[in-house]
Amino acid sequence: MSVELFKNYTQAIKNSDWDTVSNMYAEDCVSTDPDGTLYEGRAANLENDQKWGSMMSDFNFNYANTVESGNTTVVEMEVTATMTGEMPMPDGSSIPPSGKTHTFKACMIIDWNNGQIKKQRIYADFMSFMAGFGIMPS
Repeated sequence: MSVELFKNYTQAIKNSDWDTVSNMYAEDCVSTDPDGTLYEGRAANLENDQKWGSMMSDFNFNYANTVESGNTTVVEMEVTATMTGEMPMPDGSSIPPSGKTHTFKACMIIDWNNGQIKKQRIYADFMSFMAGFGIMPS
């Protein structure tokens, strides 16, 4: 069941269906991005997803392995996207879009409560991400 919820979540991101994405988060959801940034609450998590949606297009999620245990889903996947928007940086600057398409590996661990994301941890190969999108030398 929770793998299907996860697939609904990634499909909504792919479609930029922000109402569906928002409704998939519990009000008190907590997420951790690969860089360690913590997002608390539905609004903060949605804003983070929208940031990714404005930076990348042509999302494709290839689910390599999935595991369900109780209310927890673990998904190992490959994410393919094209960098068509600016990448905002913590200091307020931004990296211009490269126009490059790249596939990188990621793993998400999601705890569900009543069909909504309660806690989410995301791990990704950011060296491959940065090199593949032309942000740093490969």
